[in-house]
Amino acid sequence: NRMAIKSDRVTGLTLFLPFLLSVFFSCQDRPIAPTIKVVETKGLARNLDYVTVEIPMSGFPSKYTSLVAENSKGEESHSVQILDILSSEGDSFVKIMFPVTMAAYETQRFRLRPSRKPEIPERSNKVEPEHILSFENETYKAVLHKGNDVRGGQVHGIYLKKFNDFLLKRGHLTMHWAPNFSPGHTDSYFNFEDLPKESINTSKTGLYQSTKYRSGVLDSVPEIQLKGAYTFYDGLPYFIFESTMQVTDTVELDLLRNDEMTMDSLFTHVVYQAENGSPQHRELYAGDEQLFKERTIPDDADFVAFYHEEKGYGLASIRLAYDNTDQNGKPSHTYRPHTKISTSKNNGRYWNRVLADTLQEFPAGSRYYEKNAYLIFETDRDVPEREILYVMERLRNPLEVYVE
Repeated sequence: NRMAIKSDRVTGLTLFLPFLLSVFFSCQDRPIAPTIKVVETKGLARNLDYVTVEIPMSGFPSKYTSLVAENSKGEESHSVQILDILSSEGDSFVKIMFPVTMAAYETQRFRLRPSRKPEIPERSNKVEPEHILSFENETYKAVLHKGNDVRGGQVHGIYLKKFNDFLLKRGHLTMHWAPNFSPGHTDSYFNFEDLPKESINTSKTGLYQSTKYRSGVLDSVPEIQLKGAYTFYDGLPYFIFESTMQVTDTVELDLLRNDEMTMDSLFTHVVYQAENGSPQHRELYAGDEQLFKERTIPDDADFVAFYHEEKGYGLASIRLAYDNTDQNGKPSHTYRPHTKISTSKNNGRYWNRVLADTLQEFPAGSRYYEKNAYLIFETDRDVPEREILYVMERLRNPLEVYVE
């Protein structure tokens, strides 16, 4: 389930991509082999989903720089985003993506055709062309700029477009605290925001998907290599974040965490998947001190979310992948891992996944990986978590894609 983040190759790819595309995509306005077959097998209709597929580069025409995916019935036509150009055992492939709408159990086939003029779709997303300092679509605007690094960093706040641009934030620090840790010799906490300016911080923007990559080593804790990526999508109410903490030399820590969102007093309830698999609702400001002391939320719970009962907005973490396997394929060291709901200054509240919370040594080779979808959702009056379950079911059951 681990997806390597190739941030050190992004800059070179960006420079040479226009040249490569001009070489490989050209000729006449006719379909290009092969056919892309998309199958919905789980009985889950998709109003908007994205197909990602790798197409052999051989046989592609050579002067066009734009591609269109066309439904075999002639009912749909979408511009294609080129994500990457890959090589494997001497063969070259183009990794592409395009949007689809699918009924339950439907099968669709698409052919690619080159286009002299890009068929740019009407889009709602807005993103900077060089460094992603913010991303905006019709559901939310995520701001990734705080401090002196003009390239941007972690999600600092989220504006809710469907709630009059209401701002989710943590007043005095970054909202998304990402993977973080505290060395045993200090009371300070460290995360991506503490990476030095010379660390890798690159972005790729496109029609439907934009990604920010970060990686590096902290001056204060050089024993841990951090890697992370945000992926934002046009038209979807969530973004994906994944991170890896790799211990390169034995280090002593008294706290190790990931999947952390810290916020001001903006919500009334938390809902999470309990041990028995059913959603559990608790009040965040009802004097329920046991909520902040117990360890009843599993570290691998499918989701955890905050929401406001009266105003109807919410923010959820849907856990898509979670892997603490070390570089030798064995379990990395943890101590009583669990998901925790915590109080903080100025009446704030936050959730995080605790990997370890007692002073101990973490040996070289330890590795901790997460992949989460952060969903901005509207609550349902009868079942507040209804949209979470809807999105989670589709994310966990992706469309099947074949090259024919």
